[in-house]
Amino acid sequence: MTSQPGASPVGEPSSADLPRCAVVVVNYGSVALLRTNLGAVAEQTPDLSVVVVDNFTTDAELTAVRELAAQQGWLLVPSPTNVGFGVGMNLGVEAALAAGAEQLLLLNPDARIDRASLRRLREVVAADPMVLAAPVVTATDGRIWSDGTDLYLGSGRMRATRKRATEAAPRVEMWLSGACLLVSRGLWEAIGGFDDRYFLYWEDVDLSWRAREAGATLLVVREATAVHDEGGTQGEGGSRARSATYYYYNIRNRLLFAAHHLEPADRRRWVRTALPEAYDIVLRGGRRQLLSSFAPWRAMVTGTVDGLRLMRQVRRSAGDELRERSAGPARPVRVLQSFPDPRPTTNPYIWMLRQALDTHPDVTLDTFSWRRALTGDYDVFHAHWPEILVDGATPVKKVLRQLMFVLFLLRLQLRGTAIVRTLHNLELPSGISRREVVLLRWFQRRTTLLIRINTSGARLDRPYETIVHGHYRDWFADFPRPEQVPGRVAYFGLIRRYKAVDTLISAFRATADPSLSLFVGGKPSTAELRAELTALAEPDPRVATHLEFLTDAELVAAASAAQLVVLPYREMHNSGGVLAALSLDRPVLVPENEVNAQLAAEVGPGWVHTYASALDAAALTSTLATVAAAAPGRPDLSARDWTTAAELHLQAYRRAVDLLSHRRSV
Repeated sequence: MTSQPGASPVGEPSSADLPRCAVVVVNYGSVALLRTNLGAVAEQTPDLSVVVVDNFTTDAELTAVRELAAQQGWLLVPSPTNVGFGVGMNLGVEAALAAGAEQLLLLNPDARIDRASLRRLREVVAADPMVLAAPVVTATDGRIWSDGTDLYLGSGRMRATRKRATEAAPRVEMWLSGACLLVSRGLWEAIGGFDDRYFLYWEDVDLSWRAREAGATLLVVREATAVHDEGGTQGEGGSRARSATYYYYNIRNRLLFAAHHLEPADRRRWVRTALPEAYDIVLRGGRRQLLSSFAPWRAMVTGTVDGLRLMRQVRRSAGDELRERSAGPARPVRVLQSFPDPRPTTNPYIWMLRQALDTHPDVTLDTFSWRRALTGDYDVFHAHWPEILVDGATPVKKVLRQLMFVLFLLRLQLRGTAIVRTLHNLELPSGISRREVVLLRWFQRRTTLLIRINTSGARLDRPYETIVHGHYRDWFADFPRPEQVPGRVAYFGLIRRYKAVDTLISAFRATADPSLSLFVGGKPSTAELRAELTALAEPDPRVATHLEFLTDAELVAAASAAQLVVLPYREMHNSGGVLAALSLDRPVLVPENEVNAQLAAEVGPGWVHTYASALDAAALTSTLATVAAAAPGRPDLSARDWTTAAELHLQAYRRAVDLLSHRRSV
């Protein structure tokens, strides 16, 4: 992750496209601030859901908060005791997510944000759900209160990021104030929420650190502003002095943070300077308080002692875990794949992935069956096309599968099993039932880590790894390959509406050259589509179709005979067909997009040709002329070796297990 206090991304969606957002506020004896600040935020943004967690102070305060929430239509989550800020936020977020929120505004009761600034934060996070976003926070007099703060790892001191020295390279990590933060549902779940061990203060430093570890970007959105009533919830009668609670937890939690996140040398420095730093923290309230009250002195001593004790506990626990790990080599990761034992018609990608993982010594692989899913013992469930698990050949089988899917997800959650999903498609399939949508979105929220199989700029809402789609050269090596036919264009693969095979046939028929020919092979998804394509191709004797499933031998023959393979998909994210053609040393013509541009640069010039907008006859004939004049050769597919893919999958599995373990520990 990169900490970027600068400009925000471009190309965000309009407000109408923004995900549902909820504001979560933790109250502790501050009903007047809720009425003033949260009331203003809710009034300006009526589409915002509001969740208030009340950490109990008095019966009168709870009654006042309850009346205010009822009057405003806010959801109240009362806590019978003061559980602290982090736990309170976690309770509120849980309620907000259960109500369907996809974005979360974490707001202090003494802070407020206007409609335009909130909208800007929401746009930024909608454009990239792996951004933890904060506005510039000002005091009521307009002074900057927070716009990113640097934590200096060598000393534990803090300074505004805007004051970072430019002539040196200090070891710092930026963090964002919890006074006002916007986070996506996916990133929140990837982080695991606030660590409840902090109770109060430093929990936002810890959250920022773990967000980075989860692969997120910390961003101060300069176009957005929030106002913070400095000292509104922590002062003492308006004086400069802070509460003893403020001193104690800042001193204690500084050391707790060091225990969890710092390297040994830095931890030792923080321990050596614990008392001087504690004294500096107390001096934030001025020297006069030290003459009039013993409370700051007591907070300084007890905070230091308790912090050092917690450090020893954390490090002792970490040492036990390290000794346990070093007792022997790490056992193989046990992985349940979402596909059953492959059949002859199974996608070769699945065959090759299984073979690569089967031969890896650190992976124990099982293919899918409902018995294994519901009773087996595994560390990771790896999904490819999860929609298959909620579908069935008959209505009865579909309902039965969906019931088993619910039991399966509950079992994964109860056992703490990591879910890894390879993104073969970015969106849910079209034409599925509402119940299937609900189940698949539940699965998406439970997913621990994503694997993308190209380096597209698609915005992902949780941690991910990139493992590019492997080549098919070894898979096709033993099949006979006919001679290339000059002027032959070919399409192969399953035929669905979005693949626009009708557009290809129409564009080809508009060409005038009688020496050209077109072959279309693959099984249409519906009888209606088959009839349409047959009728479209019939008038042109240059067009040959085989509208059935192609065996591997037939696919190799069709691609090898072609001078150009054309895949005119209306939407193309990942395409095994492109890799299949390139593995057979055949150039391709595909839509112009970021994915295909990156692939063209990877494999070398002359292999991936693109067209803008809709495919037409001119694009076909000009590309055929280009490839006919090209020198012979082979595309560079060295980055797509399956041995490398197996090793990268192992790393992804281990990372997913570690991410989930960390979430459970906090």
